[in-house]
Amino acid sequence: MKALFALYPLLQGDYRAVEKALQALEGSGVDHRVFPTHTELSGEEDKVFAALREAFRRAAEEGAVVLWALLTNACEARDPFRQEERLRRFPPLAIAQKALEGMEAKSALDIGTGTGVFAEAFARLGLFAVGLDPRADRLEVARAKVKGARFVEGRAESLPFPEGSFDLAFFGLSLHHLDPLPALREAARVARRVAVLEWPHREEAVGPPLARRLSPEALEDLFRRALGSPPRLHLEADWVLALWEKD
Repeated sequence: MKALFALYPLLQGDYRAVEKALQALEGSGVDHRVFPTHTELSGEEDKVFAALREAFRRAAEEGAVVLWALLTNACEARDPFRQEERLRRFPPLAIAQKALEGMEAKSALDIGTGTGVFAEAFARLGLFAVGLDPRADRLEVARAKVKGARFVEGRAESLPFPEGSFDLAFFGLSLHHLDPLPALREAARVARRVAVLEWPHREEAVGPPLARRLSPEALEDLFRRALGSPPRLHLEADWVLALWEKD
């Protein structure tokens, strides 16, 4: 388990509380690194939590303090993006190859990357791969798991990249979580091909409810409204892939 944390004494300028917290960490036996803005802990879950509690307790001896903590991969073992059943159903390499079919590509942007499953697939295919997600905790897990791609915090509706930055912009089961029209327009702004992977339009025990899924007809309509023309659709038993590219 990995945790990022920082202490803030309510009495500004009183650094004794921070010093006491760091002294507590020194005696905790937990691996840690001190940075100018925060401290990183890593180790077994129980030991990390115990170290955080002791650091806060020691700091609070000097007065009121606030402890901020981000448990970046506390649930890594239950990562929903990497469950075996999900990876079998949505094989990342096969889908990445399908999204790239018929084009010479050197770069791909995975929008809504989560913990980097599809960014990893594009990197394994030899592309310069970037994963984007608004959640810092998921990106921390992605960076730890995927060494061949880069990860950026940001929103699909306002991508932090110049026009034409990528060959492919890919939404891996993420478009239905977004404001789709601006997200598609932004994807087309930064890439020459846009690919959207979506769940099949049927009620199932797993995955989003039917009301949240985008049917093939809904995908065609969204692309027309956002980009002026419909995508090419690949309909598989367990997934749908929509592909659109600039003239």
